[in-house]
Amino acid sequence: MPPVVLDGKYELVEMAGEGGMASVWKAQVKGAAGFSRTVAIKKIKTEFRSIKNYTEMFIEEARVGSELAHPNIVQVYDFCVDPQGTYYIVMEWVEGLDLGTFVRAEREEYGSTPWPLIVVAAIGTLRGLGAAHERTRPDGTAAPIVHRDVSPHNILLGSNGSVKLTDFGLARARDRMVSLTAPGTVKGKLSYLSPEVAMGGQATPASDLFAMGAVLWESLTGHRLFEGRSDLDVFKMIRQCVIRPLTDFRTDVPEELVTIIERALAKKPEERFSSASSFAYLLGEILRHAPPGADPQSTLGTRVAEARARWGASRTSGTPSDNVPTWTYAQPAKAPTVPDPAVRSSTATPVVTSPTATPVVTSPSPSPERSSPRQVAHTVPRASARPSLPPLLKRPPPSPRESSSIDLDLGDSSTVVATGDSTDPIPLTPTMKKRDL
Repeated sequence: MPPVVLDGKYELVEMAGEGGMASVWKAQVKGAAGFSRTVAIKKIKTEFRSIKNYTEMFIEEARVGSELAHPNIVQVYDFCVDPQGTYYIVMEWVEGLDLGTFVRAEREEYGSTPWPLIVVAAIGTLRGLGAAHERTRPDGTAAPIVHRDVSPHNILLGSNGSVKLTDFGLARARDRMVSLTAPGTVKGKLSYLSPEVAMGGQATPASDLFAMGAVLWESLTGHRLFEGRSDLDVFKMIRQCVIRPLTDFRTDVPEELVTIIERALAKKPEERFSSASSFAYLLGEILRHAPPGADPQSTLGTRVAEARARWGASRTSGTPSDNVPTWTYAQPAKAPTVPDPAVRSSTATPVVTSPTATPVVTSPSPSPERSSPRQVAHTVPRASARPSLPPLLKRPPPSPRESSSIDLDLGDSSTVVATGDSTDPIPLTPTMKKRDL
């Protein structure tokens, strides 16, 4: 069967994966004199191309992505339409795994992931978020972009140690004239919503930082931050924002790192970090005091490559799925408060390099069940004692968060919608009244 070629130059190689409203393909872009480059093709599913809201979100993802040039953000190269009128985005391809798959693979093989590797991934993600939050217009005025979907599957880890944030499909750009979110609708994966968004407030950069704190907490513990019997239970827990102590699950994590994560997960936005940059800076200070040994960033790349080999990973996507892909063409064969630093220091924080030449979106399909994890020494040695950190990061133990009742009047006919682990809106309850919350 001849290969499928889009726009005369994008040759589809294999299906990489699919999410709620789009499929991702690995492809080769062909050029003059035998030039070839691996790219990702993200195509809106056929069943959604005639639905205006989904199409607008897809177009917005391409627009936002094209305006964010940063080594920690997956780059958008092109935006096209096929002969059937279906849009697709041409993006950077990252050879590796998403953070969620990597943590799962590490847990199966070793029992847990060394905390320095999780911190490296977080620093890179925060640098990408910082670029979005601090975006400006050509005239220099602020035009921040809120991601609204920071989650493990949207953080890509390359086999070369690169870290890249992807999927701005739900992003909220402040310079857009018309909102793509209907009133009374909450967008984002339910598990990573911030309390203020769950209460009906607008998503802000602080909401993204809460989600990043949740990603850190879950990656280190191997558990959901909020676990309930139903989506409604989880929604209530998010609003109350009672955080279980991370030390109940990991005793090797430095106390200062625990403090930083607790601050990111503060219920009130004003009690979190003032910016993604300050969050990344303090994580960098923690990493400087990591146990001696191999460079955590290069080790991250090595471990990603090893995990990918174990899982037989040749597929890629932010949301792994075994569903048959929807595609028009034939498939080809084959301290009380941790203070913000007054001055940023680029040398103080280990830079998470992500070469732009790095060959998007990798995440293998789940492998069969494995035997219990082998007890193997970690590449990054664990500390026998917690490192001594500068006074900047030290503070007494935080006081327990108050669990208060929620008092939000949504009216008698309001419908509250959130999203589960996909980006498709799902109703939590037909009519959620004050007494239900």
